[in-house]
Amino acid sequence: MSDVHIASCVAFVRPELVEAVVRAIQATGLAEVPRHDKQTGRLVILVESPDSARVLDAMDAIRALDGVLAVHLAYQHTESESEMQEAP
Repeated sequence: MSDVHIASCVAFVRPELVEAVVRAIQATGLAEVPRHDKQTGRLVILVESPDSARVLDAMDAIRALDGVLAVHLAYQHTESESEMQEAP
């Protein structure tokens, strides 16, 4: 079985473009955006992928969106799929 890489990031976006950036991230399926603040332009982003390179690719793609000022990795965890499927 393969690994699952789970990463959380904080993105800083021009406040007037927060909604457009959230829609673009969701439309591409790059990541989830569980929280965002239109006042400050901050987004919490969750990325799940089979390898760390794809996490970085997702971060780069988000960083390239119009209105995104910065994307910072806050946390990354790697877990094997078999461990994730084991019953508690």
